[in-house]
Amino acid sequence: METAKVRNFAIVSQSGSGKTSLAEALLYSAKAIKKLGRVDDGTSHLDFEPEEVKRNITISTACFAFNWNKHALFLMDTPGEDNFLHETISALRVADSCLFVADAVDPVKPQTQKIWSLISDSGAPSIMFLNKMDRERADFNAALDAIKETLELRLVPVTLPIGKEESFKGVVDLVQMKAYEFGEDGKKKPVDIPSDMADEVEEARNNLIEYAAESEEELLEKFLEGEELSSDEIISGLRQGILDGGFVPVVCGSATKNIGPSILLDLIVSFMPSPEDKGEVTGEDPEKGEEISRKPSPDELFSALVFKTLTDPYAGRLSLMRIYSGTLKPDSTVLNGNKKEKEKFGPLFILKGKEQENVDEAGPGCIVALAKLKHTETGDTLSDPSAPIVYPFVEFPSPVITYALKPKSRGDEEKITQALSRLREEDPTLQVTRDPETNELLISGLGQIHIDATIEKMERKFGVSVDLSTPKIAYRETIKAPKKGVIYRHKKQTGGAGQFAEVHFDITPLPRGEGYEFEEALVGMNVPRNFVPAVEKGIQEAMQSGPLAGYPVTDVKVRFYDGKSHEVDSSEMAFKIAAIQCFKKGVLEAKPTLLEPIVKLVVTVPEDSVGDIIGDLNARRGKVMGMEPGKGVQTVTALVPLSEVQKYVLDLNAMTAGQGTFTIEFSHYEEVPPNLIEKIVAQKKQEEEK
Repeated sequence: METAKVRNFAIVSQSGSGKTSLAEALLYSAKAIKKLGRVDDGTSHLDFEPEEVKRNITISTACFAFNWNKHALFLMDTPGEDNFLHETISALRVADSCLFVADAVDPVKPQTQKIWSLISDSGAPSIMFLNKMDRERADFNAALDAIKETLELRLVPVTLPIGKEESFKGVVDLVQMKAYEFGEDGKKKPVDIPSDMADEVEEARNNLIEYAAESEEELLEKFLEGEELSSDEIISGLRQGILDGGFVPVVCGSATKNIGPSILLDLIVSFMPSPEDKGEVTGEDPEKGEEISRKPSPDELFSALVFKTLTDPYAGRLSLMRIYSGTLKPDSTVLNGNKKEKEKFGPLFILKGKEQENVDEAGPGCIVALAKLKHTETGDTLSDPSAPIVYPFVEFPSPVITYALKPKSRGDEEKITQALSRLREEDPTLQVTRDPETNELLISGLGQIHIDATIEKMERKFGVSVDLSTPKIAYRETIKAPKKGVIYRHKKQTGGAGQFAEVHFDITPLPRGEGYEFEEALVGMNVPRNFVPAVEKGIQEAMQSGPLAGYPVTDVKVRFYDGKSHEVDSSEMAFKIAAIQCFKKGVLEAKPTLLEPIVKLVVTVPEDSVGDIIGDLNARRGKVMGMEPGKGVQTVTALVPLSEVQKYVLDLNAMTAGQGTFTIEFSHYEEVPPNLIEKIVAQKKQEEEK
């Protein structure tokens, strides 16, 4: 396939706009599928994973290769749900263009601005499809006005609707100046432009020509001199304006009734860029660190970026990549520039939903897959071994919610680790850690649905069932007052040799974050110096589990200044036991208290939600440290106890209709208020009794 005739594009929108339904309609119109799949009844060719069918949402980007008008099209249907936007970010990284789907009934949803900002950041030229024109309260002009105002876009209608709501039956194509009505099968038939639309059509057509003219100097001169532009000139001007990002063309229709998708396919082929239009791509030489580039030519040396990984317990790992240069053929060897490892592979695939189709070769712009690469992960660059290159990838959002997990069956401990490792290959935003203090296995993700879907997938794919619980908080114990002259004698007489050791400590608090200090201040020979290491070892052991609630002790200084020993009965073990008991006794007499982890929370919310957010943070014992205004948003920085924000993402979504975002990072430890200490101590004892 000629590179000039390749189009790859990501379909992007917020959940509920009908993005996957439109993708199905495009495939059906192109005869790539025999039957129009539907998301609502679980027959979609793109949302085929059980977790997607159950929730009626896209969770994982699905790819489908098909043809239209002698062009090769590679479609990527991306998630619109906030929990899975990392998939959308990855797809936009490799897409040459974007198809943005808006809902004619509810054009500006809570996440619309966030979704559009992802498209804007990617720099991909876009077409907008205004969907659901057949629904009650669908209004073409009102929807465009709302989107223009919210997203501050220059929108140019290239089709107008014929009929409204239930009577919506076709469109006027303003580029070709033809009208079409669509039957139940989605087939279009030419009709006359309705006479009652003549003025509206003329005005929209003139608007279209004006936008086309402003994109090219020659056309603008011709337009200003009052000369008429030809159809080819209008298409050329529109194409240039779209590629430059000067405006976004708008097509209207109904995905479920298949009204409009065939015209949309024509526009994708006519207006959207090929890899040649996108031009050279820049990367880095992994050996020299210098900037290098590749031309999007099949004759160049091969290079591709892996943007997604699929794992299967039986088939193994499937690496999805977008080719930037050269020609890839089956049974070859490529170099992973990130890992500096060669990869041998067998068949070369294109994806058609969940089906894989073998191909003999693929060139620039193609989305292809290779199976069972040993070293390659999402974000890696593959290239010809003789000419290594590494392309930059994307930064994924940080996890916002964490759970502790343990297997329902004891024998699954090892299987859990293996399953999570495989799932992380597929989803780099998942974080799996072992808390060294609580010894809990923790899983962190981008939201509740993200975690739930991952757990379901783990059970389905790897047969491992787990229970989730809120992670334990890693509290600390410390003291608030010094305690001088703490004495403990350890004496034990048995049938053989006895045990004897006596230690004298001064215990004092240290500044927050200082940890632990031991001072040996012995004078005289009451305690032989060879027992000092055993005393310090005993103190360090006692610090692992404090006397108040069993949490580690910190910010304490112990001064070992005196003691007593016995020539026969004293030993390292006796002094270690004495030190442990003396330390515990001293801590309990030095006004012990609990410390809790404090996190820095940076919350970005719409301006009208700021009052609610600050009130909520205050109720969580938070301290607001500052506020910073942005474009229609405010960023609030606060210090909050970790125990108060373990599931903050759920509450923030509720307070801001999903428009709020936040980052969280550990800051420091602070004393727990006295009224809460008793409750925490009681809870810890209850856990230990279980």
